[in-house]
Amino acid sequence: MIVDFHMHSQCSDGQLVPQELVDLAVTRGCAQIAITDHDTVAAYAELDLQSQPIRLVTGCEFSTQWQGREIHIVGLNLDLQAADLLDGLASQQQARSQRAERIAVQLARHGFVDAYAGALKFAQGTSVGRPHYARYLVELGAVVNFQQAFKRYLAAGKPAYVRAEWATLEQVCSWIGAAEGVAVLAHPLKYKMTLTKLRALLTVFKAAGGSAIEVVSGAQQPEQTRRLAGLARQFGLQASIGSDFHQPGQPWAALGQVAPLPVDCDPVWSGW
Repeated sequence: MIVDFHMHSQCSDGQLVPQELVDLAVTRGCAQIAITDHDTVAAYAELDLQSQPIRLVTGCEFSTQWQGREIHIVGLNLDLQAADLLDGLASQQQARSQRAERIAVQLARHGFVDAYAGALKFAQGTSVGRPHYARYLVELGAVVNFQQAFKRYLAAGKPAYVRAEWATLEQVCSWIGAAEGVAVLAHPLKYKMTLTKLRALLTVFKAAGGSAIEVVSGAQQPEQTRRLAGLARQFGLQASIGSDFHQPGQPWAALGQVAPLPVDCDPVWSGW
């Protein structure tokens, strides 16, 4: 069974509308998916959840901070009417808006005086984020591609980088728990932590109510998958799968084209 519980639509920084995501998942043979936009569940308001040909699991990718690092937690199988969840998402959106404004100030100091308006065009009514600024810089011809925009201006340590004031990992796990969802540590290898540091993160994550880890995240080496499966077993965590799809043409994050879980993992969807 093909599942993909990590992808993004135009409601955050993806390029497809929610129904296009569902349709693509169907063509890729997915049985279950979750749309996990950044700090918003707006995609689900655009879909008729009962009439889809595959199972849609409610989801969201939350930005958190832990020991000065930005850590992402995916919430799955959420009650989208839970008051604590909605309040938490509102505070996250406010943090996103404040960050976007501060990024525009930094870019203006480097000659991009209309950056916010330019990025807003790509955001299409959603919160402006760094990917929207990147697309604007590409459109201007200031950089040749999305990756160069981050490398020159938007990545950590670069001139227009602004650290956001996200909720703590513990707060986000509590919102997910209040919504009767499952908290999943997203793309653990992306943080480039030492094994000791990653173990420390997993200890705090589980104590906060976290119950799963993305054992498969996009295209990764079999040895990486085995290592993450071992950590899942060691910490008593369930295992999830997600492509982190944002747009077509990115083979490292292709919707539904992810490796299966190792047979000794406990799938996060096993109890649904």
